Amino acid sequence: MNCPSCATFTRDGARFCPRCGLWLDSDCPRCGSALSERAIFCDRCGTQVSAWPGAATLPASFTPAGAEPALPPRLPQPTPTPDEARAPRLSSIPRALAAKLEAARASGEMVGERRIVTMLFCDVKGSTEAAERLDPEDWTEIMNGAFEHMIRPIYTYEGTLARLMGDALLAFFGAPIAHEDDPQRAVLAALDIVRAMEAYREPLRQRWDLDLKVRVGINTGLVVVGAVGSDLRVEYSALGDAINLAARMEQTALPGTVQIAHDTYRHVKPLFEFEALGGIEVKGKSEPVLAYRVLGRKAAAGRARGIEGLQAEMVGREAELLALRTVLADLKQGVGGIVCVLGEAGLGKSRLVSEARQAFNRPDSPSGEWHETGSLSYESSQAYGLFQRLLRRVLALDYHTPAPRVREQLAALVGGLPAERQAGALLAFEALFGLAHTPGQAPLAGEAFQRELYEALRAWWQTRWARQPAVLVFDDMHWSDAASVELLRKLLPLTEAIPVVVLCVLRAERQTPAWQIKTTADDELRHRYTEVALRPLSPAESSELVNRLLAIADLPDRLRASILEKTGGNPFFVEEVVRTLIDSGAVVAEERGADGRAQRYWRASNPGADFAIPDNLQSLMAARMDRLEEETRSTLQLASVIGRSFYYRVLARLSTEGPTAVADLDRHLGVLVRTEMIQEAARVPEVEYKFRNPLMQEATYRTILLKRRREFHQRVGTAMEALFADRLTELAPRLGFHFAEGGDSQRALHYFTLAGDRAAHLYANQEALAHYERAIELATATSAGAAAPVLIHLFTSQGRVLELNAQYTEALQLYQRLEALAGERGEPRLELAALLAQGTLVSTANTQFDPLRAVSLAQRGQDLARALGDGAAEAKLAWNLLNIHRFTDHGPEAIAAGE
Repeated sequence: MNCPSCATFTRDGARFCPRCGLWLDSDCPRCGSALSERAIFCDRCGTQVSAWPGAATLPASFTPAGAEPALPPRLPQPTPTPDEARAPRLSSIPRALAAKLEAARASGEMVGERRIVTMLFCDVKGSTEAAERLDPEDWTEIMNGAFEHMIRPIYTYEGTLARLMGDALLAFFGAPIAHEDDPQRAVLAALDIVRAMEAYREPLRQRWDLDLKVRVGINTGLVVVGAVGSDLRVEYSALGDAINLAARMEQTALPGTVQIAHDTYRHVKPLFEFEALGGIEVKGKSEPVLAYRVLGRKAAAGRARGIEGLQAEMVGREAELLALRTVLADLKQGVGGIVCVLGEAGLGKSRLVSEARQAFNRPDSPSGEWHETGSLSYESSQAYGLFQRLLRRVLALDYHTPAPRVREQLAALVGGLPAERQAGALLAFEALFGLAHTPGQAPLAGEAFQRELYEALRAWWQTRWARQPAVLVFDDMHWSDAASVELLRKLLPLTEAIPVVVLCVLRAERQTPAWQIKTTADDELRHRYTEVALRPLSPAESSELVNRLLAIADLPDRLRASILEKTGGNPFFVEEVVRTLIDSGAVVAEERGADGRAQRYWRASNPGADFAIPDNLQSLMAARMDRLEEETRSTLQLASVIGRSFYYRVLARLSTEGPTAVADLDRHLGVLVRTEMIQEAARVPEVEYKFRNPLMQEATYRTILLKRRREFHQRVGTAMEALFADRLTELAPRLGFHFAEGGDSQRALHYFTLAGDRAAHLYANQEALAHYERAIELATATSAGAAAPVLIHLFTSQGRVLELNAQYTEALQLYQRLEALAGERGEPRLELAALLAQGTLVSTANTQFDPLRAVSLAQRGQDLARALGDGAAEAKLAWNLLNIHRFTDHGPEAIAAGE
């Protein structure tokens, strides 16, 4: 048969045209139902009717050259029940993604979200010419193999394969499952794709005389992501400018290279080697976009966190550092120990360890060994990966060291062990590194491998560090695999026999395997155990950190207070917010002379500037959210709409309107409290919760689509009106905010006016000005706008507050704005109110006192008042004339005006 689109000849029974990917068949082979265009699963019975266009289902046994991890196990695919008939098959999809899709299917929807996503485009260069000269069957076989090499690295780093397009693919890192290092994962996957395709080129050259190469383009940015198609397809779509830029990076990349845009580069530049390519022209962009070619991993990664060029002394960690120094001092006397440094992301665990290392390596102290390794978020399923990385660090082996060199180094290490342990240890270490076992010897597996590896490591530790003190640092243990954790637990008792300190750095996440290290040490080896738990910095300490980062900082109180309030005492958050302010130009440096030398001096270029949550912090928060069950995550999103603090009764009222039942609300809140995302704030007079960190609330809120935000805000406002009918004046600012964000301008105007009046009555002038300004914005938002009495009340009330603040210039400008509005709308009563307010201001003793102008305004106002028959306004204008004549010593005129 021939393809109806391009006329390419295809085999009978083919599902897709091998050249253009057009769907060629439309009936399910199992039940005969008509299939949707490009369907992969039958909508009626769930049968998998095809792979993606031009790509076979990945075989479970396939392993590309140089790749160690295997694909996640396939999920079982039994005959579907009627309820499962419309569910997609989840073959070859990472378990976390599969679970999320299943949860979304169960709830009946997958709601789109706003996400910071790293997008990877990859295509095969030379495919069009090759397809034209090859038999379609051969070309299909070639592309199946190519896709196998291109897809596997995406799943290895837990990306999502979004779409296959002929000879190209699109993958997401950060949706629907987010990680705090998604840009890094995307670049690593891209490098692995290029490396795997290089190995695939040789058989293509030998068999078909083809020279195919891939090119990869990457960009990071805000997009809207969500499922497309009928019901739940295992296909994600993204919309936004960022995805177009990712496509442009791929289109302009050279074959066999990886090219990234600047928004990805700034996240990963300490980790990889790059070649700067300058600006790339992009359609729709007024300026060229900076692009970079990725050359490979750095041999020694730079500092991934912190501000380039700025290094602050550690703040608020004196007691914690003293505890570590005490343990290290005991170690130099031959006493081993176990230390757990606990704290949430960004509290400075790694920085604390770095300071301790400097103290350990001081020239004036006895020598010792210090070895650091850590768990990687994308290798958490690699059994015993922690110990393989430890051996690599000690033996100076990188991931590209040839196998013979690895074997040589392992043999040298084993040679220092007792003779009876050498053979078994070598077998265990070779198996750990995935090396081919020695011919004539049975390979180690299962319990035999586990037992031999423990004995080998135990013998190695006892031999190497029997007399030489050593510190073994295991960083990011919360990402460690369970096998590594269990092995390390068995090795902990060695700290009683040899001078070794096992220093574990982890987050306080009790559900992770690494938490067993803490419990084992605390329960069984308490006399050797030291726990260092990091707390958030106090406001004073956070302010001092800002000062130390910027050396000489002159920041307005409002901006400094905003930094401290949003970052919640997290040092990493403080650094990233300061970085954002510098990058955006809100805080700038200038050279000033002091004591005869130039010094860098930081100041705010815009004292009223606010700042958005940095992308990497938003990804960090999103990664925490994605570990929640879908309903618990929905509860968190709904709470984020209510605010940084929220009443239980409001959330309960909203839960009855959505998929989360009130009966389950306590369970969801309990999970959020245990995971330290929220905390109980009060029980009297209302049960109230709050987000532990303001940036968590902001990041959660930012994931919600704008349309759903409006809907949620409207529901929150309505719920608060019903629940707190006796406290509407007190809650007016919150109600005004929710109705404004929900698009209900009339109710928002009412509550902002009420809030302004209450604040003015309490002489809270700054709050009153803010509320009146929001009300005026709403009242003047349309050509019709609010009624004249409402506008007069708002403008004159705000003007009076400005006058009480001695802001006479701003008050006069506000009254002139009212006069201009009156002219636009042809409203004489607005004009009269504006003239009266201006006249009163310029006829009294203040910085705007202007007798001639006061007389002119009063006369114009009197004429208008008489025409409108407004005797009260006419009397007030006469009072203004009395005052101006009195102040200028015109007694008879003053008397006449007074009479």
